[in-house]
Amino acid sequence: MVALRSAFDRQLKVLSNDLLRLAELVETQLVEAVRALQTRDFQTARRIDEFDATINRLRYEIEEQCYTLLALQQPNASDLRRIVAAVSIATNLERMGDHAAGVARIALRTEPLQAVVHIPLFNDMARLAAENLNQAMIAFEKCDADLARQIVRRDDEVDALHNRVYEYLIKSMTENPATVEFATMLLWVSHDIERFADRTSNICERIIYTATGVLFEPRSTTAL
Repeated sequence: MVALRSAFDRQLKVLSNDLLRLAELVETQLVEAVRALQTRDFQTARRIDEFDATINRLRYEIEEQCYTLLALQQPNASDLRRIVAAVSIATNLERMGDHAAGVARIALRTEPLQAVVHIPLFNDMARLAAENLNQAMIAFEKCDADLARQIVRRDDEVDALHNRVYEYLIKSMTENPATVEFATMLLWVSHDIERFADRTSNICERIIYTATGVLFEPRSTTAL
């Protein structure tokens, strides 16, 4: 029985490490996609777009690990929550990879256009989103519900920057119609980064579930 538990613990550790690796790749994808957009590095943007297929494959491999553990082992309640949460986290990470690839694809669409608008705030948004994801995976590894709740609250910072970008771009398009095409694409970039950050909050909710058994907590500051 002890040997079986030891083998199961090793399998859970492999699962956790694979999730951490996927999160690290997704985080890098976002930061590099925004850098490629800002510097008009279209070669990097193409590489990020192509690498999205690898992100998708890793997600499905992690899901397969989870289903195998559920089918062949007899996880207790806390292990069961961790495995179920891992499926949700892997799905969210794959979608976050989609958002990062989305930024890269928009960068590629701007290639024939003159960069008539520049948004330095994208760098801040990407940095915050990447930092929050990094901290979320630390919370996952440590099963730290308090840290997960703190990260959910920090999502407001990304939302605030997104709103500032939105207002600036709408103002630019209103005052100078020549910016409309380029600025419209940048609106989608801001949306992708904001949604990337939102999915970190989804991940944190699953971490809280793993730690506490509570499947849903409202995202208001009073509840958190």
